[in-house]
Amino acid sequence: MSKQTFHLGLTMAGAVSAGAYTAGFMDYILEALAEWESAKKEQANNPNSNIPKHNVVIDAIGGASAGGMVSMITALALCAGKLKPIKEVAHTKTGNILYDSWVFLDDDDSLYNGTGVGKTTFEKMLSTTDLKKEKGAPSLLNSEPIDRIAEEVFDKLPNTTSTTNLPNYVSKDLRVLLTVTSLRPLDYKVKMSRIKSKFMDSTPGHRVSNHDIVAHFKLNYHDTIDYNEFLPFRPLSSTLDSKSNKDFLIKVTKATGAFPIGLAPRYFDSEFPMEYVHNNLKKRKAFTAQMDVEFDTETSGNFQFTAVDGGTINNEPFDEVLRCLADNHGPEDADNPKYGTVLIDPFPNFKDEIINSTPDFEKTSIMDIVGNLIPTILNQARNKQSDTYGTGLFKLMAFPRKLKLGQIDEETDHPPLATGAIGGFGGFLDIEFRKHDFFLGRKNAKNFLRGIFFTECNPNDRDNLFYGVSEEAIDKFSREVDGKIYMPIIPDVSKLDPNDESNPTKYKIQEFPKFNSKAFYQLEKPIKNRIKAIVKAELNNKLSGFWWWLSKRIVIGKVSNKLTKWVINTIEKDFKKRGM
Repeated sequence: MSKQTFHLGLTMAGAVSAGAYTAGFMDYILEALAEWESAKKEQANNPNSNIPKHNVVIDAIGGASAGGMVSMITALALCAGKLKPIKEVAHTKTGNILYDSWVFLDDDDSLYNGTGVGKTTFEKMLSTTDLKKEKGAPSLLNSEPIDRIAEEVFDKLPNTTSTTNLPNYVSKDLRVLLTVTSLRPLDYKVKMSRIKSKFMDSTPGHRVSNHDIVAHFKLNYHDTIDYNEFLPFRPLSSTLDSKSNKDFLIKVTKATGAFPIGLAPRYFDSEFPMEYVHNNLKKRKAFTAQMDVEFDTETSGNFQFTAVDGGTINNEPFDEVLRCLADNHGPEDADNPKYGTVLIDPFPNFKDEIINSTPDFEKTSIMDIVGNLIPTILNQARNKQSDTYGTGLFKLMAFPRKLKLGQIDEETDHPPLATGAIGGFGGFLDIEFRKHDFFLGRKNAKNFLRGIFFTECNPNDRDNLFYGVSEEAIDKFSREVDGKIYMPIIPDVSKLDPNDESNPTKYKIQEFPKFNSKAFYQLEKPIKNRIKAIVKAELNNKLSGFWWWLSKRIVIGKVSNKLTKWVINTIEKDFKKRGM
């Protein structure tokens, strides 16, 4: 590992439709890296260059849910090559798959090409084409639009897509890690002391069930060396590559974003070899030969399971990304860090800290306990069981902020994300929400690179990332804190442009978008039809007999009416609460 190279792992947390924010953040990061690379080449022979000469290499990209989908799209965009950043608001598709996938989703192109006729993604998600009478309802929303988004990304890849297109700031051995949650447990056994008794030949082991699956793709995959240790990343269609696993990549992309109940689950039959699943879990749990642990299922064959959203139990997989970096580069130097991760989290959980100064922690009723039990189990499931919390590991978090114009320390009165309503599903309702958040992501990334993503600079220390950096570069990019000089890990060379917008409180979309209640009311009938179809499919699948046949029309009608009113009122209240 070069002492003047920083190896970066990018981690993207779950976000539902706020993946538009993460996509915008990534768009700017890649733009900044590309412009810095060009500036270094232009001034390669200038000893007094004001451009820092160290290197940054992206070694791993990992995520869960929407973050996992952005991770996959980012890897595909890098392999496709020539990703043009979106610097201005575009009202038609651009060719940038980060922008097109997350801003336009599955909206009909005709809505934006002048004709004004077509359906939005949310309208399509209310259709009932996915419901099968004999199988019930797979999810509250129709996931077919999500399928089309994922499939279109892969189908539109150019034939030249290859790891040879990766720029210098991306490792040729790039790893892409996506989390999914298996509804089938992967069991292993903690063996107990083998003591014979009158009734038993040995003591049974204690069974432990694990539901966290990580799809660890390796771009530089070797069919022999990496077999069942990693998964290949070969996105081209089979007509161009006999070893392509395009369909598997698409399915994993869908699965990591299969929000439980809200979006359809995904079934894996033969895609995950049992031995790979075992090996991957052993690495993540740090099992050793000295441990009394064994898998009690056959290692041959495939692990068959139904998957839901990776964020269900592993929503911020920064530990997976850090472990990948540590495995590749060894122990970290806390004084001169050479690798680390940035967690991009649209919904950071520190925002959920208790505001009430005198909270009531005593729960006395059954309903109180039940109401708190689900978040308790979910929080415990998300508890990271790894050794990657060490103080020697470099890790930062980026999250949404929107400052009042001209007020550097004062945030806006409304939440920063327009897509954050309805638990993150709000962005499906209106493209304007997604545009706002994409460009907020870009602006936040710009501020992050210029104000936070720094490390200490010592140009005379050979072990320091910035060894030999010129005084001119220090003058242009450094900042001083407590007498120490710090330099940006990714220098944003656009700040050298005299036309650069340096005001951190000025945004491409300054005004917060508003909820279009008139357009929403027009969806009342499709919402009711969807709810009615779900209720009918589920009850018909569970109930039968004469009395049900006699009363089902009345029951389904009344339940559907009440649920429709509740859904509409809940959505309206949420947008109102958010100042939209």
